Amino acid sequence: MSNQGIPLKVIQPTADTTHTTEISIQSQIHIEQSTANILTIYRSANASQLCLLFLSACCAIAAGAAMPLVTVVYGNFAREFITGDSNTPDEIRDRVQHLALYLVYIAIGSLVTTAISMFGFNIIGEKLSRKLQQKYLASALRQNMAYFDVVGVGELTSHMDQDMKLIQAGISQKVGELLSGLSGFVVAAVCAFVQNARFAGIMLSQPFALLTIIGVMGGFLSVTQRMGLAQYVRADNLAQEVLSAMRSVIAYRSQERYGKRYYEALRRPAQLDFRERFIFGMLVAGSFMLLHWANGLGFWQANHLLRQGRCTIPEVLTIMYAMAVAGGMLSQALPAIVNITQANAAASRVFSVIERKSPIDPSACTGVMHSGVRGEISFEGVHFTYPSRPEGEVLKDVNFVVPAGHTVAFVGPSGSGKSTVFALLERLYHPHSGRIMLDGEPIDAMNVSWLRSQIGYVGQDVTLFRASILDNIAYGLPEAAAEDMDANAIRKLVIEAAKVAQIHDFVASLPEEYNTIVGAHGSNLSGGQKQRLAIARAIISQPAILLLDEATAALDSRCEKAVQEALDNAASGRTTLIIAHRLSTVQNADKIIVMKDGQILGQGSHSELLSTSAMYRELVRYQALETPHRSEDDRLISQRPHSLGAHDEYSKDTLVNFDMVDIPDDGPLAVRSFSSSARRIWSFNRPELPYTVAGVSFSVLAGITYPVQAIFFGNGIMSMINPNLSTGGHNVQFWASMYLTLGIIAFVVYTVRGYCFAVSASQLVLRARSQLFKHLIVNDLSFFQDKDNSIGALVSFLSSGPRQITGISGTSLGLVAESIVMLATGITIGCSFGWKLGLAATATVPLVVFSSFMQYHAVAQVQKHITRDTGAVAIAHEALSAIKTVTVLGLQRTISASFESESRRDSQGKYWFMFAATYACTTSLRVMSIAFVFWYGGTHLIATGEYTVQQFFICFAATMWGSQSASVLLAHAPDIVGSKAAAARLEKLMQAGISSAAYRKLNNGNADVPSITANVSLRRVNFKYPSHQSRIALNDVSLDVPAGAFIALVGATGSGKSSVINLLERFYPSESGAIALDDMSIEHYDLDSYRGYLALVDQNPCLIGEDLRDCLQSGELVVSDAEILAALKDVGLADFVLSLPQGLSTPIMANGSTLSGGQRQRMAIAKALLCRPKILLLDEATSALDSASEELVQRTIQRVMKGRTVIAIAHRLKTIVDADEILVFKHGQIVERGSHKKLMQLGGEYWQMARLQSLMGEA
Repeated sequence: MSNQGIPLKVIQPTADTTHTTEISIQSQIHIEQSTANILTIYRSANASQLCLLFLSACCAIAAGAAMPLVTVVYGNFAREFITGDSNTPDEIRDRVQHLALYLVYIAIGSLVTTAISMFGFNIIGEKLSRKLQQKYLASALRQNMAYFDVVGVGELTSHMDQDMKLIQAGISQKVGELLSGLSGFVVAAVCAFVQNARFAGIMLSQPFALLTIIGVMGGFLSVTQRMGLAQYVRADNLAQEVLSAMRSVIAYRSQERYGKRYYEALRRPAQLDFRERFIFGMLVAGSFMLLHWANGLGFWQANHLLRQGRCTIPEVLTIMYAMAVAGGMLSQALPAIVNITQANAAASRVFSVIERKSPIDPSACTGVMHSGVRGEISFEGVHFTYPSRPEGEVLKDVNFVVPAGHTVAFVGPSGSGKSTVFALLERLYHPHSGRIMLDGEPIDAMNVSWLRSQIGYVGQDVTLFRASILDNIAYGLPEAAAEDMDANAIRKLVIEAAKVAQIHDFVASLPEEYNTIVGAHGSNLSGGQKQRLAIARAIISQPAILLLDEATAALDSRCEKAVQEALDNAASGRTTLIIAHRLSTVQNADKIIVMKDGQILGQGSHSELLSTSAMYRELVRYQALETPHRSEDDRLISQRPHSLGAHDEYSKDTLVNFDMVDIPDDGPLAVRSFSSSARRIWSFNRPELPYTVAGVSFSVLAGITYPVQAIFFGNGIMSMINPNLSTGGHNVQFWASMYLTLGIIAFVVYTVRGYCFAVSASQLVLRARSQLFKHLIVNDLSFFQDKDNSIGALVSFLSSGPRQITGISGTSLGLVAESIVMLATGITIGCSFGWKLGLAATATVPLVVFSSFMQYHAVAQVQKHITRDTGAVAIAHEALSAIKTVTVLGLQRTISASFESESRRDSQGKYWFMFAATYACTTSLRVMSIAFVFWYGGTHLIATGEYTVQQFFICFAATMWGSQSASVLLAHAPDIVGSKAAAARLEKLMQAGISSAAYRKLNNGNADVPSITANVSLRRVNFKYPSHQSRIALNDVSLDVPAGAFIALVGATGSGKSSVINLLERFYPSESGAIALDDMSIEHYDLDSYRGYLALVDQNPCLIGEDLRDCLQSGELVVSDAEILAALKDVGLADFVLSLPQGLSTPIMANGSTLSGGQRQRMAIAKALLCRPKILLLDEATSALDSASEELVQRTIQRVMKGRTVIAIAHRLKTIVDADEILVFKHGQIVERGSHKKLMQLGGEYWQMARLQSLMGEA
């Protein structure tokens, strides 16, 4: 059959694609560490971006030269007064005004160059990081499935968010700060050498010693950071798994269990976080010690040179000030170096994915693409082992042929390799030996994307995307075909496919029709509705080959019959491969292949296998399908006025969880005030209060040490002129020794401060992250349906948010205290030595403060925008979580385009402009304030003889270094504002958890009954889901379940059956009516104790744990290996588990992805049995099981239900014919009730469902 979905062409096969390639297990999962760094990122810039980058770099270099040029003016000013060249006051005023004007010019140049530099680097950084993010996602999406079996989604999304933020910081503003720091150092060194090369050479030892410390400590810092981020991956993966399985987590009371496990996963990274912060603290301590020692060395050496006549005092002052500026510029570059180091490490991790060449690459242009596909498939001696589980061979010498246009069914026990056959045909994996042929050619010689476009796939675990119904169905079109079609043509194809899948009438009844958003993973739809949308998606492109893996497993009998007829029509004329456990759906297949333990035990038609295959006969016996006969009642059924269509059974009332929940912006869950957020953060750090107090105390001491050197500086100068002019008449050696002492004190102070804040901040991150996770997992299910609370956004914030809030209580807090004290001390010293000049300098502070406020506001806008930027991350997370569906549908380009569009919408250009302007104003005001102090001090105080040179130098140095403290604070404004935004988000999420816990406590009884008889009753219960109050889920439902009874709930998908289970589990409260356990309202029971009486087995089970043993534990219950093996034996899995080399210690991938659907279902049932529940809730518990396993599990359930109350939802009526009572639901109401025999005699809704399943003979 020719393909109708995409115009095809032929690409000549290359040497690599004309023969079957043996791909080793290691090559399918190998991840090579990349050597890429931020320079690699810059290479991706286009011409205009490179021009802006070059301009920004030039401006950053020019801006860095501003402060060193000030030292030249400073030296000339000193020369005017110290050498006595100027005699008259008018001459002094004239020259001072002239020098002050130079400073104004420097300030203007600094304003322009700093603004351009900041704006350019931040814009380029944003654009390049987003481009890199897009490239990363595109690369991740094209990886082979074996890669995803070993790499968790949490790790990938961590790279998408946390690493990208590190990279953006490291390629934007921090690069400008580094260039400014380095250029300032170079210009300052040049200025110094021009003045006096000998003395400058001596003083140059300080910056080089500083560089040595930075190199050594920076190396330790980089290694520690890399180790810490690698350790955090485990915690991210755990958070991803738990948050994705909240229904199971809540039902099994496992919140505390996973909360403790998450905390344990964070402990090792917290230790590395402490080490990283302490190393940085040591780096700062060493830098300040060197700075003070260098000044002491300078005075000591200058005195010798002065005595020898080899230098002058103005030269000494210029060089010392220049070298102080050089050291200061390097110190200013320290945070930038740390950020760039982090960015390099993050770039290596990100590029390890980008550069990884997928062994099976859907984006590759090589390979054959035919103009038509007949659909003949053959497997020739295929052997296969999952790379993530190399100890067990899954397929063993598999051989079969599927003629073109034929229908072939695969049957056999779960775990026998049926789904693996489909995975290999889709080229999700590569066989280790043997060949898979399509129309006589090996599929590994074909273009991967083209091959997958020829195949329509419907799996048993349906994945829908957070998009409209129209888009979800249209995703089944090949991307190239969809790009060539207009919206009307696509809509027409969507509607046609929906009609075939029996879902059109339901969609048409919705207010938004095909524009209805299905919610995250299709959470707004019932299981059957999702299944039919997936079928529509699979057939819309008219594929040559159709793969149906339990495609009707989630449908009730009536819907299954209708959809089965649709699938039969869709399969006409095309090759169809079916995996089915219900043999009634495949007995008319052209060929049935029987599989067990990865081998084919028989092939043939239904009738042939009945005579040749003992195993097939056994499967048939389980389902009693030998000779279904048509009775008179069967013939009469067609005369009944009941349609097999979908319209009457799937009206708009069957929709559940229709809308996404929007948490209002006001009220208890609104973003809290900063004071409330700060209190929350301080509460996390309460145990470390002594460390915090000590850290702040030593920060105060650190703030005092720096301006105090102004006294040493001024007196050192005067002692070189004349020791008698210095304070106390001390000589230069004394003041040099004071600098030595000050350096030792500074080292001790900064080291202790660094240690205290390292302890405080690392514990804050540990506790905040752990507590946030615990608060997230106590929320109700409706919380996770909020569009702002997607799993991706929550995992992303768990990774980055708690670390950001350290800006409020960590090192940044110490810097704030240090800066305030430094400013106050500088002003105090300045005023004490010369109050007029001190007050004049202080007058410039309000301008700096105002500019700081404007910069703070600009940064706040940027951070506020960033914290709201969750749309792109949510798209990426959803795609990576559903990677199999994305891969099978070939949606890589579609997802990438959506991500790119969302990224463009989040551009922050206007905010960066405001930030650059205010940052530049603040920087230039520093130079303007120096110019003002020069002008005022020179023209009004020194020229008149009111102040001595000693007074001026001390006042100037103290106030200048005090004002520099404001710039230190400004340098960390982004950290502080980012912390505020992160704290607000954290407070909102914490309050949501607290509100949920408070609600439960308020509506929770304290009855903890040690023993119950398990009588369950519902009295006139009405219920609507909180997310969609206009839809009635249950309408006046009443039922009684005596203790030990077996009650079954049946009916169409979306009829209200699962809502009964949800209310019994107390996932939601009922709107009215009463639900009682042993004649006491379930709300009067302690919630944890109540849920301990219940065990829930869902239709789509979630397995969370490090190994098979771990995923069978629940809550605080600890069970022995013997008990686990007994439960596994009951569900027919004991032999399989014991056959594994590691047995119960066998690791499992995310959600048990390496297990088959049936094996996961049986694991879930075993977990429920291990809880020894009084009430067993089964929501399609055997839907994914083969016939033999189903009968085994049914016998197990029948055995364990003795003494237990069982409430089961079932579409396979055969599993509930022995129920004490069967309740038939329709549109949220019970329309029939009674035993199987009674309901068959009634001839109503149940009778029709039974007829469709050939159960008439059991009436």
